[in-house]
Amino acid sequence: MRRFLLGDPNRPDEWFRVVTWAPTSEARELIGWVRSLDAACALGWDHYCAFQSWRSHMAARRTDSTAMNQLKPSPAELVKFWRAHADNEKTPRPTRR
Repeated sequence: MRRFLLGDPNRPDEWFRVVTWAPTSEARELIGWVRSLDAACALGWDHYCAFQSWRSHMAARRTDSTAMNQLKPSPAELVKFWRAHADNEKTPRPTRR
């Protein structure tokens, strides 16, 4: 993640860009832009969890690594899906009376 100060030098807007890790800049993929360090850390962690969950799911289906690379969704889509799923898990389920 990287911090950017944009706009007025006296009162700049603070933004954080979160990307995937790769040895070269060209190989990195954008996960997202956020306004606080806490949100950047949460975004990075959610991407890590989402990616590990996706890899585990694909491995359980016996998908080979070539097919996994072709099917891999964008980091932003992984996080979006992961967070939507996490929100659904937190929502209490209706009970029968």
